[in-house]
Amino acid sequence: MQHAQLRLAQLGVPTVSPASPAGCWGMLSSSVETETSVQALFCARQPQIQGAAAPLRIQSMVKIENAATLHRFQSSSVIHNDPISAHQQRCDALLFHGCPADVAANIQATGLLLQHASNGMLGQGLYGATDPRKSVQYCRTQDKFMFVCRFNLSNAQHAGPFTQHRNSVFDEYCVYDERHIVVLWMLKVC
Repeated sequence: MQHAQLRLAQLGVPTVSPASPAGCWGMLSSSVETETSVQALFCARQPQIQGAAAPLRIQSMVKIENAATLHRFQSSSVIHNDPISAHQQRCDALLFHGCPADVAANIQATGLLLQHASNGMLGQGLYGATDPRKSVQYCRTQDKFMFVCRFNLSNAQHAGPFTQHRNSVFDEYCVYDERHIVVLWMLKVC
């Protein structure tokens, strides 16, 4: 890796070390490296479903390059586009996590922490949903913030329309180790 970076530097191509926050973020961000790709994921994850609310829109977004949380994350090393498959294969997946506006800055600064986790349907843990319309239910304020996160689903629990933990419309996952989730983007939605 260092030899390839040295050759690129000699050619005048800027390189980023995987140890740097930008390099680590780039390795973990997979298919959401740009605002356009985040927008595409956001739209694709809101299919027409009977009983689901109208699609949400992104008002603004901010990339989160928090060195501490990026280096703390324990990836399965494989990311899957389909969260259900990722869970079955014990891989990583991109999920949405909603929160009240007064909590968003703390999550941006520290990541998602178990000490602040509530006891939900799958127990006390850190939750993420495949569809942002599920995550927006946790915003509870006029200003609605959510995060695009990479979840390591290797030891996660799953609730959804076709699981024993009945969730009538949307799939959601819960991890019990804060090292199994990393925040990549903060979104303000409407």
